[in-house]
Amino acid sequence: MTFRWGDVRALLAHLDAEANDETVDRDLAREEAQRLIALYPGMVGILAPIAERHSRQAA
Repeated sequence: MTFRWGDVRALLAHLDAEANDETVDRDLAREEAQRLIALYPGMVGILAPIAERHSRQAA
């Protein structure tokens, strides 16, 4: 797996939209957070809650 800035930008765009009460593709946000966790396990403390929150909201 390689680092892609697009993943980070996309996740940030989702978080920004969520903060502004805009529509968010929760499945995509969860997938992006999980992909970044796989790339950067040290960031699991930041990214896991995002992935978990979007998993619950998509269900």
